[in-house]
Amino acid sequence: MDRMRANLGITHGLIVAEAVMMGLAPHLGRGEAHHVVKHACDVALTEKIPLTDALERDPAVSSRLDRAAIEKMTDPASYLGSAGAFVDRVLAAAEGVLADR
Repeated sequence: MDRMRANLGITHGLIVAEAVMMGLAPHLGRGEAHHVVKHACDVALTEKIPLTDALERDPAVSSRLDRAAIEKMTDPASYLGSAGAFVDRVLAAAEGVLADR
């Protein structure tokens, strides 16, 4: 788990940029959210800071969301997408295969 977090940390949080954009869209509109996240990613890469910090610096974000909300949006654990459904399907298929034996 520590190694996984370290690998995710290499991106300075950019791995969740799409999730952040989708999370900001209801607050800013889709186009503005895209622009804000792109700029924050550029800042994070240039300054080697976490995406969370770059987003918090942007008044368009910080005027609408507090640090905790930004951290939640940038937490890779919050962005599992359909992973749970995929795991459930694989487990159900495996159970079926084992039951047929």
